[in-house]
Amino acid sequence: MRIDGVKLLTGELDRLKRYYVLDLGLPLLAELQDSFTVKAGQSSLTFEQTSDRGRRPFYHFAFDIPENKIDEAVSWLNGRGVHLNLLPNNSYRIYSKSWHATSIYFYDPAENIVELIARHSLANKTDTPFSAEHLLNISEIGLAVKDVPGTIKLLQTSLLIEFYKDRNDTFAAVGDEEGLLILSACRRVWLGSNKQAAIFPTAISISGIPGGVYSLEEGYPYRITDNAPPSSHSPCTTP
Repeated sequence: MRIDGVKLLTGELDRLKRYYVLDLGLPLLAELQDSFTVKAGQSSLTFEQTSDRGRRPFYHFAFDIPENKIDEAVSWLNGRGVHLNLLPNNSYRIYSKSWHATSIYFYDPAENIVELIARHSLANKTDTPFSAEHLLNISEIGLAVKDVPGTIKLLQTSLLIEFYKDRNDTFAAVGDEEGLLILSACRRVWLGSNKQAAIFPTAISISGIPGGVYSLEEGYPYRITDNAPPSSHSPCTTP
């Protein structure tokens, strides 16, 4: 399963454009009055201005990086003034034995929880110096849900995708190493942050699922399409 594109809402459109294009150096693919899209390797990341000025949408998403580049990624971010988030292990990086992956986390100007993850089982090692080109793809997008086990069953039935490693009643990853939907119970604190998972409109374009347009359940402002440009303007209330 590959995540081709993600579309998210923000109240900090101009600041995010400067951050991702100028500070991090991601190529600008498209720009409209109320949105912009950048390229992150094989994926696109779109931010759209929210119409609700009283809300501050935030999300968790992850970029894959080459499996041998976590140290260089830290130095690269530090050189751009990005401060890494301290993790529960009292370090700025964390290794998952079951996922065989090392991750670092930071906030962007809209307080999205951004993760760079080096999956050591993938054959993507490189000897070239780390740059924005080493953000290989969006490999994870977080979705807050009220019933994690029930949502897993729904995704298994509708999208024919299975859960990944590690799951419980408040957390699960659905998909595979190429692309994962990270399901979190509402108000569970996202790893790499002090922020509780909340529901905000999210549109995801995926390759490797049955063709069509899917919603998780009535009331969720989540839209999943089969390799089509994502679009979402659904209203949403924080749980």
